[in-house]
Amino acid sequence: MKNLFLTLAFVLGTASTFAGENLVEEVDDCVNVTLSCGVSGCVYVTSVEMLIDHIEFAEAYWCE
Repeated sequence: MKNLFLTLAFVLGTASTFAGENLVEEVDDCVNVTLSCGVSGCVYVTSVEMLIDHIEFAEAYWCE
């Protein structure tokens, strides 16, 4: 669970850094993520909120 919070903090920090550059646009974008247990992949999302939801689900599915 601690790793999940660290991952989310990293994602939110990165997202806020690139917020002016539209990190995730309104169209489908692929964002590469690596979970706390080492699983990595590309997540197709349309918003930062959707990205966070997908990361939380993937952490629970793959890492717990």
